[in-house]
Amino acid sequence: MNNNIACMYLRLSREDGDISESNSISNQRQIIKSYAKENNITISNEYVDDGFSGSNFDRPNFKNMIEDLNAGKFKIIIVKDLSRFGRDYIESGKYLQKIFPEKGIRFISVNDNYDSDNADVSDTHLILPIRNFINDSYCRDISMKVKSSKEVKRKNGEFIGSFAPFGYKKDSKNKHKLVVDTEVSHIVSRIFDMKIEGYSSKAIADFLNSIGTVTPSRHKENKGDNFNTGFIVKDAKWDAKMVNRVITNKVYIGVLEQGKTAKLNYKSKREVDVAKDDWITIENAHESIVSKSVFALANKMLLRDVKASKENPSILSGMLYCKDCGSPMIRRKVKSKDGYNIFYICSEYNIKGECTRHSVKEDYVIGATVHALNDYLSKYNELLKKVSKIDISKLTIKADFDSLNAEKKT
Repeated sequence: MNNNIACMYLRLSREDGDISESNSISNQRQIIKSYAKENNITISNEYVDDGFSGSNFDRPNFKNMIEDLNAGKFKIIIVKDLSRFGRDYIESGKYLQKIFPEKGIRFISVNDNYDSDNADVSDTHLILPIRNFINDSYCRDISMKVKSSKEVKRKNGEFIGSFAPFGYKKDSKNKHKLVVDTEVSHIVSRIFDMKIEGYSSKAIADFLNSIGTVTPSRHKENKGDNFNTGFIVKDAKWDAKMVNRVITNKVYIGVLEQGKTAKLNYKSKREVDVAKDDWITIENAHESIVSKSVFALANKMLLRDVKASKENPSILSGMLYCKDCGSPMIRRKVKSKDGYNIFYICSEYNIKGECTRHSVKEDYVIGATVHALNDYLSKYNELLKKVSKIDISKLTIKADFDSLNAEKKT
């Protein structure tokens, strides 16, 4: 094999602060081609990782390059400078000082004036590690600046997510502002309405699927956005978990909760959960889709015994609790001579055998509820009649304005 066969490796990432024209892919390519021509080196392959950070080596075309290197397709790797190869001090050193020398690979960094073929010991084991360390430090510094910038934007109520939550879209004039997406916001409203009416999350999902309602992931695809989202499910259909995620997301009442996860460190892609107390929460950050009262009621219904059923939910679903232990009362249908009798019993007794049965007929509860409501409405109407007979024009109000003004000043 001709030892003058080489590949060029090009990389660019705004995340690393690579925003200058001197670091552009075209500029890197031009510098390497010019060097190869002057030194009679043949470029057989080109590997480009555009948009990938140098803080780690988890890059698709870098991996392809290593595979082709192991297959013996070339003997030389040329980069514009060491920072294009990578900014991880330890990993870069491993490749340049161990892996490449063992495989007989010649490594050239044009702007660093480094060629492993004619480099002396001080170049390889002193100057090269120092430059890699500087690149690593630069990457860490940029990471801290990016993190700080994001935190400032979050505290200012700016949305910094890659994609807007389902039901919203980014303002065409300000990408950090959420506006209601009228194409699908009615779906969000429908989910909250059905939950308040007593439907289980599975029943809501089944209903949405039955009428062909678009899912969050499908909606993004329809808008031309190809991405992975936590909403993705097989066959792009709604399920109970998706419904619950909508119901529990405060974004729908105008609240922006950000900073829920954080990267382990600047070299790792792994994200860890952040304690809720450390989230950055901004009230009234954008227009709400549902009211706070509707949101609170829907979330309260999530905690209640509202199980999936082919029938419409009972009017008492999730509304009854055991007075002794506070557990939800669950509905039971029992056969009788006349058909069926429906009872509510303590769930703690039913599941663990603790507490007591506390069996009560559904008809009795509904009857007592109707009686209490009628009694309330009767007294309310009597109060309205009495109020309507009062002649407001004859009312007099006595107030000590001097005392009130004195209190206001203090």
